[in-house]
Amino acid sequence: MSAIFKALPGLEVPVGGISDGFNQLWSNTDAQDLRAMQLNLVVHFGLNSTPGDAEVQFRHTVEFAQRYPCRVVVLCPERDPAAPRAFQAKIYGECFLGQSGKDTRCCEFVMLSYPVGTHDFLQNQVSICLSTDLPLYYWAHRFSSNNRLAAYDYLLTKSRRVLFDSAVVPPDAFTFPWPNPAAVRDLAYTRTRVLRQTIGQFLSRYAPADIVAGLRGVSLQHRADLASEAAALLLWLKKGLARCGAHVEDLNFAPATCETDGCFRISYDYGETGKKFEWSADLERNHAEFAGDLGHGRTTLVAGARLLAPGEALGEAMFF
Repeated sequence: MSAIFKALPGLEVPVGGISDGFNQLWSNTDAQDLRAMQLNLVVHFGLNSTPGDAEVQFRHTVEFAQRYPCRVVVLCPERDPAAPRAFQAKIYGECFLGQSGKDTRCCEFVMLSYPVGTHDFLQNQVSICLSTDLPLYYWAHRFSSNNRLAAYDYLLTKSRRVLFDSAVVPPDAFTFPWPNPAAVRDLAYTRTRVLRQTIGQFLSRYAPADIVAGLRGVSLQHRADLASEAAALLLWLKKGLARCGAHVEDLNFAPATCETDGCFRISYDYGETGKKFEWSADLERNHAEFAGDLGHGRTTLVAGARLLAPGEALGEAMFF
């Protein structure tokens, strides 16, 4: 039995008795009429996941399900080759009260413990556990290598969205030959949505030609533990500058770490022209300051700054 499987909540049931288990779980409750699911989500814990990490991600998934009722299938690999090569299952259900007494939503979780190397049988079992006629989403969390991920082609090809978090997967995840690249979303990028919105809104007051004229490079300072979010933000800045007409291959992009709690800073280098654009955020206080002068006078602004919470990021990555 997988250690991750043991750590997660739920009622253990026979693998072939999952449907009967849910019928019994919801019997004698009002939830029978409230189980209108919107989607299927497969959460796949890779071999680099730990029981503690899995519990945290499980709660994040429950937070997501409060907004989007869903059937969640959680895959828990058994890495011990000496363990019995058998599948085990748990079920878990939870309902949430909304703003009114009639606004009640429920979600269902199926936890599957499986021996590593049983890909074909696992994919068959997953397909049985999913709610029919609902879109499928796949979240590969902490997978240990691209080669292992490639074995789950059913989930990679059939899912409307494929999610991963570049902060906790191998660096070569970006070079993996995804079957449907348009469906892939990086949660580290998604978490920066609020930052991208406010930066984009501030820069939108300037003409594209004013932004790129005289620009030599972009520096971005960040906390060490936010390296993936910083890399995602820097890539977004490059794409934005290219759309403004900049030759980004000639610009210097310089990411660097800083020690101050919550720090995130962006500065455009315009040399001796007197032009400037600076953005500085304290993510601990949800506070950011802008200063810009691109040849038409100095402009400053104070704005909010935060990373999306995990449940919010899941929804953003799936639907936008």
